[in-house]
This record gives sequence, structure tokens and C-alpha cells, in this order.
Amino acid sequence: MATAVVYETSPAAGSYVNSWRPWMALYGLRLRPATPVASHQVLQAPIQKLLPEEMMLTILGKLPTAQLAVAQCVCLQWRALADTPDLWRAACGEAFRGHSDPKTDARLVRVQHRGSWKAMFLDRPHLRFDGLYVSRNTYLRTGIVEWRVKNPVHLVCYFRYYRFYPDGHLLYRTSPEVVSKVARSMTDAPRKLKSDDALTWGRYRLEGIKLSTAMIYPNSASTEIRSRLKLRSTVRGANNRLDVDSIVSYDRGDGSVVPVDAHGDDDDVEDPSRLRSHQRGKSPFVFVPWERIAESPLNLPVSKMDFYVPG
Repeated sequence: MATAVVYETSPAAGSYVNSWRPWMALYGLRLRPATPVASHQVLQAPIQKLLPEEMMLTILGKLPTAQLAVAQCVCLQWRALADTPDLWRAACGEAFRGHSDPKTDARLVRVQHRGSWKAMFLDRPHLRFDGLYVSRNTYLRTGIVEWRVKNPVHLVCYFRYYRFYPDGHLLYRTSPEVVSKVARSMTDAPRKLKSDDALTWGRYRLEGIKLSTAMIYPNSASTEIRSRLKLRSTVRGANNRLDVDSIVSYDRGDGSVVPVDAHGDDDDVEDPSRLRSHQRGKSPFVFVPWERIAESPLNLPVSKMDFYVPG
């Protein structure tokens, strides 16, 4: 049984008996960190000693969002600086541009994300603009060889590529070439689109995790391609997978050009008999950042990887 220590106060304060606990003297006090300032400065890197925090925030603000998250793994100081709300507010403005206005985002971050712009960026679905979404598709094709009993079977491999832009446009390409050979054409698309018929401009619309795309088929003036996809993440905030729900094409026999910003349901077409659903080439899309294109396993040939599981 604990025994309280009893002491008598000075006569100036009034003579009375009171119980005393040692930890009561700590109430209402703010304790300083145990690590002294001198040792904390020794642990700093040279760049942290030379640059003030204001300049470091300016440098971190120039980084892409994915690189900003990587910078948080450098040290404790960079982790604290990279958590600055203004940095993640700018990242949200770029990621959600065209899908919502700043006033709506400010209200949502207060109501749904407890005032954290970083939490909003991680939890709210959005497309990534710092790379390509790649779908690797394979199928078997039987060859025809005369004067032989057995016919050869070929494994055909081709890719679908999507590059999305913040303004609602997309760039699409279908090619048998691997991602390392196609990435350059997707990067310089605005200058090479007229001379490269393999590239196709289109538009997209993202509502939650549902993504719809529309474009005019290459070398055609009246064939429209519509896709319905679902955006998901393998880890929180990755947004690195696109699952294909449907791919349909519609041939307008009158030759009228369909605007690429026309999004609609398959039931809205004038003649359903000209609507054709595609069952091939519906493998999920995998996001590959620009800096990892050269080392992506999607560059492996069919002889080394006959199928690919996106996860």
C-alpha cells in the first residue's frame, strides 16, 4: 500500500497539510527533446546545412509526385518537409484537374480526409501521367504448311498502350513492339502524330474507379472504339492497374466523323447491328513509370515469358 508523503507549507502560504506527488510538478510543462541541438546538427547532411527549409521546399515542389514520395525516405528532415500540405495540395490539383474544381477539393479534404491533402491524394482514385499503361496480350495462331502432317502453332504477342493527359486527352497505340521501343514515340507524340498512323488521339472520362475512353480507329474516318475500364491499385495510392470490362467498335456506314469527346453507352448507337464487341486483347493494363521503362519485365520476349500475370 502506497504511503503519501506529507509536508507542511510555509507560514506565508498558510499552514495546512497537503499530499505531494513528484510527477505533479510536470503538469502544464512542455518538455524539450532529449537530443541536444549540437548533436542534431552533426547528423545533418551537407545539403541540409547549406540550404534553408524554404529553399528545400522550393526544390521538393519541382519534383514529380512519385519522386516526392521517394524523397520522404531519405531522412527524418526530408520526411517532415515533404509532408508540407502545400506540396500535396499542388499534387492534388494536378491529379484531379479537369475532374473537379479547387473549391470542391477543399471541401472534400475537410469532410472526408480530415484536412490532409496527402491522404486525399492517396485515397482518391486518379490516373497517373508520369508513364504508360501497358497491356500485354497473347494468343495462339495455327500456321498452314503444305505437304506436312503437323501444322505449326505460333504464340502471337502484342501490346496496347495508353498515355493519359491531365486535360482529358489520351494517346493510344497497338503494337507488337515492347514498351522500351514504343515509349519514345509516345513521348514525342504531339510532333509525330501526323506522320505516325499507329498513334491515335482520344478522350477519356473518369468517374470514381470507372474509366471510359473513346477514339477514332486509325486509318478510318467513321469507326469509333469505346472501352470501359476500372482503375485499381496494388498498394495504397498506386493507381497502377486498369482492368478491361469491354472493348467495342462501332462502324458508322454514313461516313460521319464521330467526335473523340463523345462518351456514351453502347445502347446509344443508331444501328446496334454495326456494334461489335471484342473478346481478344482484354488483359489488364500495368502502369510503367518513365524512369523504369528500360528495366520493365514487359520487355522480355515470348521465348523468355510466354505469359504475364499483372496481379
